Amino acid sequence: MKNTKLNEFHDRLIKLRDEILKVIDWKDNISDRGEAKDEIDQANELIEREMGYWMSTNMRSNLQQVEEALDRFDKGKYGKCLHCGTDIALQRLEIIPFAKYCVPCQEKLETRSR
Repeated sequence: MKNTKLNEFHDRLIKLRDEILKVIDWKDNISDRGEAKDEIDQANELIEREMGYWMSTNMRSNLQQVEEALDRFDKGKYGKCLHCGTDIALQRLEIIPFAKYCVPCQEKLETRSR
């Protein structure tokens, strides 16, 4: 992979990491305003907190994947399949810049997990 393309992916991963951190920080800092609430407001708040928890959990998982991809960059292993060692297709990295596996290996892993 050419250095210019590598730099583009690195920049995308950095931006993605920063965006995820902003969302996590925002969700973690939402606080109760101490307003009197009726039952409907309390139920809505409970739903929002539950959704926020799942969203935050998902975002933390995505953050971990992005940080692992940045670590692979530092080790010179970015863009290589962790299973077979071949290059991951650029089209795949364009869609999922933190992809760990090439398409054939990803499909094998998904088939095994079913």
